Amino acid sequence: MSSIERLQSFLATDPSNPELLCELADAMFAIADYTGAQAVLMGAPAAIQASLGIRFRLARYALIHGDYAAAEAGFKRLTQDGHANPALWHDLAFSQLCQLDTGGARATLEAAVARSGDTPELAVLRARVALRDQDYASAELALGQALTADSQHPVALGLRALASLDKGDTSAAEAYAKDCLTLHPDQHEALLVAGTAALWRRELGPAGAAFERVLARHPNSGRALSGFGQLQMLREQLEPARATLERAVAAMPDHIGTWHALAWAQLMLGDTNAAEASYRCAYELDRNFAESHGGLGLIAALAGRSDEADAAIKRALRLDPSCITARYARSLQLEDVGEHAEAERLLSELLAQGALPSGVGNVREFSRRLRARLGASSRA
Repeated sequence: MSSIERLQSFLATDPSNPELLCELADAMFAIADYTGAQAVLMGAPAAIQASLGIRFRLARYALIHGDYAAAEAGFKRLTQDGHANPALWHDLAFSQLCQLDTGGARATLEAAVARSGDTPELAVLRARVALRDQDYASAELALGQALTADSQHPVALGLRALASLDKGDTSAAEAYAKDCLTLHPDQHEALLVAGTAALWRRELGPAGAAFERVLARHPNSGRALSGFGQLQMLREQLEPARATLERAVAAMPDHIGTWHALAWAQLMLGDTNAAEASYRCAYELDRNFAESHGGLGLIAALAGRSDEADAAIKRALRLDPSCITARYARSLQLEDVGEHAEAERLLSELLAQGALPSGVGNVREFSRRLRARLGASSRA
């Protein structure tokens, strides 16, 4: 009999026992059976629905499923009722971080340390907040504190790998991730590093295995969704890629690169209106990001709006002379005016760099197919 089955049998004889309910829900959380855990908690007798343990776990369920505002509200009500459990304050700060409120998260963490003292878990979350603000020195300090207290802390080890990746030190990131996964094979951040590094090398099998392993336990992991969606694009699974990337931008709407990946998926499916909307979302996040201008130039070039395309392409290339979308848009313009050799030269450079998504292929054929779709759409 499994531990869950044993707890279920105990609960059958004592259904109003809040400790048993919470223990069963925790066991289901541990195996990623979040629906089962929610059913257990929501099915608790009315007399104990207001207990601390059940309210805390319902808020945690909201956090796991990406309903960060509801999670924050639930955790805040518990703190306002005077509860000072460090795990509660930790999850409140985490829900604030997930809403990009790093100031609120820092204040909550300071209050938690003042009330209950520091813990490795609180130090790890301080590192997450610092990484969100790209404050790598503070992140390293906090991770050092966590690993001094617990040298095998799974999240601290995984986050150390992810911090190295985000700083641009891929070799250190992969080494840290390998060390972490040897001890903790399901560690979220270490799997993200392994999957991302494999994706960059076009090792699609290992990349897919890493991202799928993350998503089995963390279905709303924005970075895993983004990576897996890009992998699906490389496999030319365009409709699934679009759906995955739509989930990714919902999970992390401030990530410009994921908006760009979604725009490419939409573009390759012939939906230029959606692609333009995605590029505009990216543009609103940072108006000085070259690829956003280049993407808008590409959309304009495909639609035959040459003046608008010229202006956007020039802006993109001023910001970054190697801008992929701007150079691709330029190749389309050259093709349109009959400069086939120069258009093919530009495309060959991009393909040699591995810059364009799989499936673009020959510049003339891709633009012909896409424009045929656009023409069919306009006649519909």
